[in-house]
Parts: sequence; structure tokens; C-alpha cells
Amino acid sequence: MIRVSAGIIRRADGRILICRRGPGRHNAHLWEFPGGKQEAGETPSDCLARELREELALHVRDIRPYDSREAEGLTFDFLLADTDGEPVLTEHEAYAFAAPRELPRYAFCPADAPVALALALSHPPLTDCFWDFDGTLMDTYPTMAAAMSQALEAWGVREAPERLLSLMKESLSHCVQVIAEAHGLDARALAKAFRREEAPLLRGVPPMPGIPEALRRLHAAGFHHYLVTHRDRAAVTALDRAGLLPLFTDTVTAEDGFPRKPAPDSLLSLIGRHGLRAERCIMLGDRPIDIRAGQAAGTLTCLIDPEGRFPHEPCTLRRPNAHGLADMLRPQATQDMNQQEDRHA
Repeated sequence: MIRVSAGIIRRADGRILICRRGPGRHNAHLWEFPGGKQEAGETPSDCLARELREELALHVRDIRPYDSREAEGLTFDFLLADTDGEPVLTEHEAYAFAAPRELPRYAFCPADAPVALALALSHPPLTDCFWDFDGTLMDTYPTMAAAMSQALEAWGVREAPERLLSLMKESLSHCVQVIAEAHGLDARALAKAFRREEAPLLRGVPPMPGIPEALRRLHAAGFHHYLVTHRDRAAVTALDRAGLLPLFTDTVTAEDGFPRKPAPDSLLSLIGRHGLRAERCIMLGDRPIDIRAGQAAGTLTCLIDPEGRFPHEPCTLRRPNAHGLADMLRPQATQDMNQQEDRHA
């Protein structure tokens, strides 16, 4: 199998060199970590040094292994190296020195994308997770749609569950307002009727797929979990009933009186209360308001979007569910690199 050396080339300020492939090439206009194919008898390090000299007139030092993976029928050896130089483009159409946290903003080649994400999540490593409740931790939307349908029956109104779900994904208050206006109802009365119908249904709500495993594995790895929800303490009760509450360090609910997301106040309060660093935190939610709250608070963000409703919402990570989330937030390659850097220092 053909082997390729790819360099994670860093300057003294920690920024990493990435290059955009030129037109007419495979994966044209996508970003990559520079390098090239290894020649017969050539070590990965020797190949990287040669390719960087030939393609970018760039000299590097202290080349060391980072990760290896197979993609597109090739084996890629990713190597760390340092430089004080500036590349000269001969084959690529652009280059940038990007901070690790900025890497998810770029469209990478398939082989490079997982490595770029691992770098983004490890500088510095994540330690704290802020979780939305409805549709993120717990599978409440079917219950919510059923409760809204039952509430509307008092007025002889019928709405398709899918329409109710779509409106609720914007926010519950948005759903209430739209439905009330469409049918000439009093919004406050509808909201009250909804809560009355929902209360008994909420007792049997299960966690979302993959959530228990993700919470437990991250907790075991040293992560701290925080609940950030517009709901009242019924959300805390639901987590307790599901056996998940002991995994949470703290919770913010409606009783705390913070402005609703996307306002970042609830997240900033937790950051201040527990002495957290925003760059080590990630906000996980299923709606744009969750993502925008995290961005406003300075955290990374993860959109869990099972139906693909928000394909264009900017976020650090995007997942269909929580399966594999623990490995993504704490990838093995990240741990290995951190250990190497400690020894190197």
C-alpha cells in the first residue's frame, strides 16, 4: 500500500500550517496538512522533510510521529514538526497558519479531517460539557408533541405532529406562539394546558440514543457535566429517574432566572461559579439556540442533529447522535500527542 507523510507543522506561537490543494488535483480546493508520497526505502520523517523542501521551500526540525490512519486506499503517517520559516507556494493555491481551535472552520481532505478535529479538541484539552435537556439528553420531543396535541383538543384543534416538532425545534415558546396565532387561541392558556398534559408523560421519557454511555465514559475520563435548560426542576427529576443525575456537577433550570438561550448568561454563570476556562468547555445541544449560546460564551459547540434539520448552522462538531461522542471528545491520538509534548518539553 502506498504510504503518505503529512506534517503537522507548528510555529512557536502554536499555529499549524495548512495548505489548500490547487485546481485539477484530487481533492482540489480542500485543505490538507502538507506532505507527499514516500519513496522506496524512505522513512516517514525523511519523506516529510524532502516534500516540504520541494513543494514549499520550508525547513522543519524535530520531526516526530503523531498518528497513522488509512484513507482513500492510502496509509497516512502524520508527523509533528516545528518551523520558523514561511512557505513558498509552488503546487498549492493557498496556505494559512491556523490556531488549533480554528481548524474545524476549514474544509479538509477526508484523510486530514479527523486529525484536524482531534487537534482542535486538544488545544487545550476539553474538560467540561454543558448539556441541553430536550432532544439532547432526553428523548422528550415525542412526548412534547403528544402533550401539545392533547392540549389543542380542548379547542377542537388538530395539528400534524411533524409540524409541532418542527416548531418546537425552534423553541417551545415559538411553537406556542405560532399555533396560538394560527388558531386564534390565547398563548398563555395554551402554554398552561400544554404543561398540564405534559407533566404525567414526562415521567417515562428515556435518554436519547448513546447518551448514558457518553456521559459515563466522559465522566470516567475526568470530564464534568453541567445541565443548562429552559425547563424547571422537572428536568433534574427526569435525569435522576434515569440514573444520570450523579454524573452532573451542577444544573441551571428555569428557577435560576437567567435569560433564555441563545443568551449566554446561564453558561457564563456556571463558568464563573466553578472557575472554568471557556476554551476547555463545549456546549452540546440539538438546536441553533444552544450552539449560539455556546459561541457567545466562548466555548466549543456540538450540534446533535438526528434529522439533519440544521445543515448550515456553524458549529465545531456535528453529530447525528451521541454514539461515539466520548471517543471524539477525547480521541486516543490526542492523548498520545499530549504525552509526547510533555516528554518533549
